[in-house]
Amino acid sequence: MVLAAIALEHGNDAKAEELADLAEKIGGAEGWRHILLGRLALKRSDTAAARDAARAAAAVGVDWPELAGDLGVLFSRTGLHTAALPFLARAMEAERFDPQAAYNYGIALQFTGDLPKARAVLEDLVTREPAHAQAWLALVPLAKDRHGEFLPDLEQKFAATENAEDRLIIGHAIARVLEDKGDWDASLGWLDRAKEPLAKTTGHDRAQTERLFAAAAASAGAPIPFLSGDPSPLFIVGMPRSGTTLAERILSAHPDVTSAGELSDFAVLIKRLVKTPGGHVLDAPTIEAAGSADLSAIEAAYIDRVRTIVGDSPRFIDKMPFNFFFAPLVLQALPGARVVCLRRSPHDTVFSNYRQLFATAFTYYSYAYDFEDTAHFVALFEKLIDHFEQALPKERFLSVSYEDIVADFDTQARRLVAFAGLEWNDACTAFHENSAPVATASSLQVRKPIYADAVARWKRYPEGSRRVQEALARFGIAHFKKI
Repeated sequence: MVLAAIALEHGNDAKAEELADLAEKIGGAEGWRHILLGRLALKRSDTAAARDAARAAAAVGVDWPELAGDLGVLFSRTGLHTAALPFLARAMEAERFDPQAAYNYGIALQFTGDLPKARAVLEDLVTREPAHAQAWLALVPLAKDRHGEFLPDLEQKFAATENAEDRLIIGHAIARVLEDKGDWDASLGWLDRAKEPLAKTTGHDRAQTERLFAAAAASAGAPIPFLSGDPSPLFIVGMPRSGTTLAERILSAHPDVTSAGELSDFAVLIKRLVKTPGGHVLDAPTIEAAGSADLSAIEAAYIDRVRTIVGDSPRFIDKMPFNFFFAPLVLQALPGARVVCLRRSPHDTVFSNYRQLFATAFTYYSYAYDFEDTAHFVALFEKLIDHFEQALPKERFLSVSYEDIVADFDTQARRLVAFAGLEWNDACTAFHENSAPVATASSLQVRKPIYADAVARWKRYPEGSRRVQEALARFGIAHFKKI
């Protein structure tokens, strides 16, 4: 198992699997072996297998706190955040303090709603490890009362490090503090400064992005069946930071609805079906190939995978925002599924994506390192959803404006519930009391009642508002079309 773990850390997945098989024949260390197999499954984007491995490891048990931490991370990365929490807590019992284990525990506490304890864990972490950039970024929104003392420390840390990723993270933390102070353009300037090195090295490809959007648009030309089959899947899609989590919380507050979180399962099944080369499950060749493929086998496989998370819930939500690229394929492959697409002012969407630090390991978000690239991506999204609104059946594809939810919550909440094929339940009004974990950038906001502070936020940037209007106009988006 030691050799298998070394092989995995060095990217030799085949050798890691071979050594894990040998360890199984010898016997012992079963929990560790399941964790390693789960990590291998995640590298293949097989969340269902990773989930099964995590549960198997938990059933067998793990002896070491360090392994408990690995198991907690495996549960978290497969969407089982409540199951992850006790294992991440056990990792804190190791004799040697592990900053990453403390960070993982703090984030899990935030996702599951224990914000005071999350703050305490993260404050302790930055005291012990002042250079832990991720901990600072996570702590800033939880400790607004300490922003005055944070700002000079963060600026000093930014100047002291040459690590591009740490500068990116610390720069985002500084921008968040300045934003809360009302220094909007100063905040934007720090984002520009922090992101610039990554924008150069990441090399976002606009031509490939345009091909991906074109493939998604073309996939809407295939016949879409009438609503039939298993009605349980509800997809909530849209640009990140556009209100998708808010819509999810409204619907999942209904007693007949359970959220499965942000799943890659549909994309993985499509990729396996069409067998396109490359490691990405979201790319133009895959969507192009799927447009002429027989998708009939997808429904049973997809629903079986999600049932391992949600049990027998009458409806379940898959809230992977970028599933909007697959919306026509979802409606073709899952004849009982419905898709809700959130739309927000493109000007606000540009800012909300540019100011968000997405996982740097995922190249899908490479657009967010450059302001113009972000505007380009948002403009393409706007045009694609305009097309979907015309091409896809209205009983199966619904566009909802974030601004409309804020302005007329009751009407829009009832509209969402009715579209899902459900009777109204008053619990949907108290979505902020929903106790289910939230593992998105909106984990703090959706625990509060509806508020209008985020509407037209782009206008608060004196120079930034000019930048976003000019950038979107260059890509053919001059104003926000109300839905």
